Amino acid sequence: MSRRKKAKVEYREMEEKYNQIDDENASDTSEKSKTGLGTPEKKILPEPKKETSETSTAPKVEAKEEDEQDSDHEDPHVKELLTGLEGAAFQSRLPFEKLTSTEAACFLDVSGGPPQTQKVFLHIRNRLLQLWLENPKQQLIIENALPAVEAPYNSDPILVRRVHAFLERHGFINFGVFKRLKPLPVKKLGKVIVIGAGIAGLAAAQQMQQFGLEVVVLEARDRVGGRIATFRKSSYIADLGAMVVTGLGGNPVTTLSKQINMELHKIRQKCPLYESDGQTVPKDKDEMVEREFNRLLEATSYLSHQLDFNYVGGVATAVNQQGQTASTRPVSLGQALEWVIRLQEQGVKQRQVAHLRSVLSLQSRLISNQHRMIAIKERLAELNKQYKEMSESKSQSRDITQEFVIRSKMRDINNACKEWDQLAEQQKEIEAKLQELEASPPSDVYLSSKDRQILDWHFANLEFANATSLSNLSLKHWDQDDDFEFTGSHLTGRSNSYSAFRSLTTLKLLVIIVYLVAAIWVIVDY
Repeated sequence: MSRRKKAKVEYREMEEKYNQIDDENASDTSEKSKTGLGTPEKKILPEPKKETSETSTAPKVEAKEEDEQDSDHEDPHVKELLTGLEGAAFQSRLPFEKLTSTEAACFLDVSGGPPQTQKVFLHIRNRLLQLWLENPKQQLIIENALPAVEAPYNSDPILVRRVHAFLERHGFINFGVFKRLKPLPVKKLGKVIVIGAGIAGLAAAQQMQQFGLEVVVLEARDRVGGRIATFRKSSYIADLGAMVVTGLGGNPVTTLSKQINMELHKIRQKCPLYESDGQTVPKDKDEMVEREFNRLLEATSYLSHQLDFNYVGGVATAVNQQGQTASTRPVSLGQALEWVIRLQEQGVKQRQVAHLRSVLSLQSRLISNQHRMIAIKERLAELNKQYKEMSESKSQSRDITQEFVIRSKMRDINNACKEWDQLAEQQKEIEAKLQELEASPPSDVYLSSKDRQILDWHFANLEFANATSLSNLSLKHWDQDDDFEFTGSHLTGRSNSYSAFRSLTTLKLLVIIVYLVAAIWVIVDY
C-alpha cells in the first residue's frame, strides 16, 4: 500500500517464500488494502452467506474449502517452511546467515573472528531456536540442548551455553506459557513494578518472573487485559478490543497460540461494501476507487521520501537541533492526501480545458475548411458556366486561341475538383476527430459523491488500522513499521482473545488494582 523502505532485518527471501505459499493457498478473493506499509485489512468480518440455489446445492464443498483455509499452522507447506533452521531464524525475526548488531556486540570474539567461527555460531543459534519452536510448551534447558547440537558444532560446549543464555535473556526462547523443568529460585534477585496489566505488561511481568525477579503489576482499571476486552453474555462471547493476529510469519503469537492451544482461523477478505440505500457497491467501482486510494498513498509517499516534502510553514528563520526550521511544522498524512486530491481535481479541470481547446481548434479548422469548399464550389459553378458558353458558341472555323481557352477552362475545372476532393477528405477526418472527442470527454469531476464516499471508507479504515485520525499521523513516519510487519493472512481466535493474557497469569502474578477515587489498593490474585 505504501512505499516500503529496505528492511533492516534481512529475511526478505524467507518472507517471499512464506508469502508465495500463502498466496497459493489463499482463496480467490479480492485483496483489500495494504496497505500494505503495514497495510490495513479492508474488511475483517466474514461475508454473509446468501441463500441462493448455488450455495444451497453445494454447502459441503464450500465448508470444506473454508476449513482448508482456516489455519496457517495447519498448512503442511507452512509447517515444512518453518521447521528448518532457516524457518526457525525467520520465525524468530533474525537473519539466517548473519549476526545482528546486538549479537555482534555481545559476542565480540565471534564477530571479530574468522568466517568459520561465525558459521558455527549461527548454526548453534538457529539450532537452539529450532529446538524451542519444535516444543514451545516445555522449557528448553541447556542440559537438553547440548546433546541436540550436532557434531562438529558441539565441539565448544561453552559457546553453546553462551548462545543459549543470550537467546533466553533476550526472549527468543523460553517465553510465554510453558512448563518449567527447573524450579524458580527461592531467593528473588530483585523487585520490579510493572505499570499496566495489559498484554504487554503481563508478558513482561511473566518474563521477568521467569528470570527470578519479584514482580508486582499495577493496573488502574478494575480488570486486566488492557486493549483486550472480552464481552460475555450467557453463551455468547465477543471481543471488544484487540482480536486480530496480523500474520503468523515472524510473530511470537504463533508460539503463544501453540502453548495455550489457541485455535486461529483466517479472516476472509471478500466482503462487499454497501451504499446508503442498501445496495452493494459494484465490483468494478470498488476496485477502481481502491486503486485510486493506493495511488494517493503512493503519491504521498513520493512527496515524503523522494521530494522530502515533510514540513510546511513560512520562510525559514532558524534551524533547531532536529534540523527543522523554527517556522515550519510537520505535514500530516491527512493533509498530504487532501493536497494530492486537490491537485488531482485541478488536473481534471486542466484536462477539461485542454479537451475544450482541442474541440475549438478542430471546429476552427472545420469552419475554415467549409469556407474554402464554399469558395471552390462557387468557382466551379462559374468555370462550368464559362466552359458551357464557350463550348456552345464554338464554330467550325475557331482558331487555336479559342481552343486553348476552352482547354484551359477544363484544366481549371479539374484542378478545382481535385482541391474539392481533398477538402472533403479533410472534412471527414476533422469530423471523425470531433466525434471521437465528443464521445469520450474527460470526467467533469475527479471523484463523484459516491466515489468520494467509498474513498472516505478507505480513509476511515486506515484510521482504524492506525488507531487515530489521519491528521494525527506523520506523513514521514506513519508507515515506518512496514518493513517489520508480520507475513501471512490475518487471523482471529475461534473463541476469544481473553485466554491469551489469562494464560499469562498462570504463575499467580500479583496484580494490584488501584482505585483512585476511593484511594484504596485492592490486591487481586489472578
